[in-house]
Amino acid sequence: MFKKVREWGDVVREDIRVFQLTHPRRGIFKYIYFPDFRALLLFRLSQLCHKWALTRPLAYFFTMLNDLVTGVWIGPKVTAGPGLSLGHPRGLMVNPGTRIGRNCSILNRVTIGGPNVTIGDNVSINSGAMIISNVRGKGRLTIGNNVLIGAGTVVVSDIPDNSVVVGVPGRVVKTIGQEDSWLDFTIRYNEEKKAGGSPKGGIDNE
Repeated sequence: MFKKVREWGDVVREDIRVFQLTHPRRGIFKYIYFPDFRALLLFRLSQLCHKWALTRPLAYFFTMLNDLVTGVWIGPKVTAGPGLSLGHPRGLMVNPGTRIGRNCSILNRVTIGGPNVTIGDNVSINSGAMIISNVRGKGRLTIGNNVLIGAGTVVVSDIPDNSVVVGVPGRVVKTIGQEDSWLDFTIRYNEEKKAGGSPKGGIDNE
């Protein structure tokens, strides 16, 4: 029991580290104000409670509370690695059984549907995107590592590592390096901003 709680705590600490990167403003108010932290915490609590039969009803209570409070439907059976980021998450829906890697960013109105969806590490899924693997319950879809999925993209087939995907249906339009991942960009952005530079682009969620 204590081992499971300790492992859960390690995951949550990494989630908080990534949240601090996307919301670098100091103070504790950001943990109350921004809905992404509330949605993520309720999801992680549901995962923790689902580990034991006695607390399993609480897992589904936290899932329903998440839907009510933040508009996010992501159940305890979803597997998600540490460093998950749910920016502006309202309207997010994730099918049970989905497997999500480390350091993934998912924005609002994203749908991950159908069975056997696997999403790699360092993946950014932007607003309104849909990832669907529905072949009468027999589908399977894999998103590789270090992938950027554009807003409104509909992904219905496997995506290789280090890709930028856009369109309906989604197609690979560019190959990128690890340094172009959403997390690496966020880290560089914060460092340049702190140094007084004027970084191009924008990720300011505040």
